[in-house]
Amino acid sequence: MARILIVDDEAKLVKKLRKLLENDGFEIATAGNGREALQVIEASKPFDVIISDIRMEEMDGLAFLKEVHQMGLDAGVIMITGYGDMDTFLESLYFGAFEYINKPVQYDKLVETINKLLHDRERRRKKKRRHPKSRREK
Repeated sequence: MARILIVDDEAKLVKKLRKLLENDGFEIATAGNGREALQVIEASKPFDVIISDIRMEEMDGLAFLKEVHQMGLDAGVIMITGYGDMDTFLESLYFGAFEYINKPVQYDKLVETINKLLHDRERRRKKKRRHPKSRREK
């Protein structure tokens, strides 16, 4: 099953999401901010999905997303926030977020988004395998 990293400084939410997602068969790791999440990423095998809050101490979600983007990680990123605005939404998408979800997080919507993300990644991988970069014929 898919590996998911949850990055949020709201301990109750992290605990709740972890329990629900593990019950649905996902393998879960957690971090309390972006800096801690980068350490978790470096110390473990790759994640399929990263769920990150935007407003956090030490390193917020957008700075974390930019780092993930620069690292070229293959994980799909879902941003969550209780303070959404259009600029943050657009910046998240620009730096590669798959989706942007407002808090309070509706679990069914989150799982639907995770499944869409995983399906999209698998479809792109299959397409890439079927259609490798072709050489131009002269």
